[in-house]
Amino acid sequence: MGALFWTMATAIFSILEIVIPGLVTIWLALAALMLTAISFFIKNPNIEFVIFTVLSIVFVIFTRPVLKKYLEDKKTNFSSKMVGQELKVEKVVDLESPKKVYEVKFKGVIWKGVSSEIFREGEIVKIEDFEGNKIILEKIKK
Repeated sequence: MGALFWTMATAIFSILEIVIPGLVTIWLALAALMLTAISFFIKNPNIEFVIFTVLSIVFVIFTRPVLKKYLEDKKTNFSSKMVGQELKVEKVVDLESPKKVYEVKFKGVIWKGVSSEIFREGEIVKIEDFEGNKIILEKIKK
């Protein structure tokens, strides 16, 4: 198969990991990258493929769970403590849909906020809940 084949496989698996995130094809890319280096010493394509398969399986089984847990720990975990916090509506994005869309600043980052209520730019609202990566907004009751 040779170094050129494994270099192309590395590139393809790397691009697939970017397009389809899931921490699977990155391990295939890493195994292909290692094969790029050792393919100069091995001239049998069957042995190269067996080494690629073994390396891929080892990487997926032993390193994927560790890295996945590490990445999940780094994500912002929304908790019930955040419900009720006040935010400022930075921008009105869409008032036509049933769920109005806004941009709000939360923890120093612009987030997408949605609500069935209509708000103006600059208005202070509060967090009702979280839905995926969106913040559900509600009016502050006085």
